[in-house]
Amino acid sequence: MIAYIKGLLAADGPGWVVIDVNGIGYHVSIPSTTQLPALGHEVKLFTHMSVREDGIQFFGFAKEDEKECFLLLLNVAGVGPKVALAVVSHLPPSNLRSAIAIEDVNQLVKVPGVGKKTAQRILLELKDKLKGMAAVEHSTLQQSVITTGSGDEAVEALLALGYSQGEARDAVKKAQKSAPEEDLSALIKIALKELAPSR
Repeated sequence: MIAYIKGLLAADGPGWVVIDVNGIGYHVSIPSTTQLPALGHEVKLFTHMSVREDGIQFFGFAKEDEKECFLLLLNVAGVGPKVALAVVSHLPPSNLRSAIAIEDVNQLVKVPGVGKKTAQRILLELKDKLKGMAAVEHSTLQQSVITTGSGDEAVEALLALGYSQGEARDAVKKAQKSAPEEDLSALIKIALKELAPSR
């Protein structure tokens, strides 16, 4: 297995790059949101190699957690590399974790190629499989609900999901204004919905 490819950026286009490694050019499919250096500069992508009857294809990611999300999505029935790459392109890992934590089908159906049934299947199957991501973060949410029930706990839960201090506090403030009577669990869900469009 090739864990990553590191070399010079030889060419790029919408959703792909060619990386020159000692004179060999590797064509790699990437999320459309990947930030790349200028041509001729060094680039490193964490890769997954897909071997099929019609050929070998590389998928590359700037961050390891993006690759992890991609691989987990491939485990979902009916989700192939094209759909998995589209999900990672439109939903950064923190947003995907949030969608799974609150079972937000609407976030997933916004991704091109993902219908409602596929979105529901992703939520159902990944809820138990995202051990290092969604499952842990969802557990953090639940633990926060059990504790003090304060706005600070809601902020801490959002921090655990990967949001910055500023993003978390702003979202919780907005959630408290729009629904001051809600319990902490509902408050966190509202805050996550406030954050979702920003990424």
